[in-house]
Amino acid sequence: MSSCQVIRKAKPSFIKGDSASAVYSFSTNKWTHHKTHKKIESKTSRKVLDISWLKYASDAYDVSDNPRDYVIAEVPVVTVDIPNRNLDCFVFEEVSRWSPILGRMVYQSFIGKPTFANHDNKDPRKAKGVNFDAVLRKVGRIYKIFVLSGFDRTKDPALADKIHRQILNRFSMGAFVDTALCSVHERPVGPPPAVCCSSQKGDIVNGVLRYDICLGVNYVENSSVEDPADIFAWTPEIW
Repeated sequence: MSSCQVIRKAKPSFIKGDSASAVYSFSTNKWTHHKTHKKIESKTSRKVLDISWLKYASDAYDVSDNPRDYVIAEVPVVTVDIPNRNLDCFVFEEVSRWSPILGRMVYQSFIGKPTFANHDNKDPRKAKGVNFDAVLRKVGRIYKIFVLSGFDRTKDPALADKIHRQILNRFSMGAFVDTALCSVHERPVGPPPAVCCSSQKGDIVNGVLRYDICLGVNYVENSSVEDPADIFAWTPEIW
């Protein structure tokens, strides 16, 4: 079986939350505040997202705990089953599996993780915001991971303004990967880059493109960048 011919599972939907202190109305483009809860309503599914964790995340990332302070970009950040320009491939079977370690689907590991500028991600307190949600969605014949990436106007007004005006509209994810498979031999050979033969990433071996199939994935951030590895990771939609 080809490395990218994987079993399709049921398409997940947005997370539905039952608690939160702000609801965003897309008909009026305004936030509605409540005393005890925090909610964001999904534009796609009209379900409510639980962001009661935002207060705790804001302390860790040194960003605002008020959802009204964020410019939110809807980003198709991962094109599933297709190697990106770094020749890393995130296959459907991996991103749609339940991870006992993460306690959620792999694609959902974006949720609550920080956003950055240009992968300046060594220090969590340099975060520019936070990822509010992630969904695995079929677009035509392929699947993509869409992330709602928030950028805090109070933390970096210039960056948030450029994203709001779509002067900056390209993004790139960061991930930890436990194991990489060589796409030619499909052998688990340890952390990337996979080294199981003399061929290198980008080589054509017996008519097969040599790239890394990433397993044990934990998505850890999404960055605003000018030159993303996934050329489709740009946003036409700002919330």
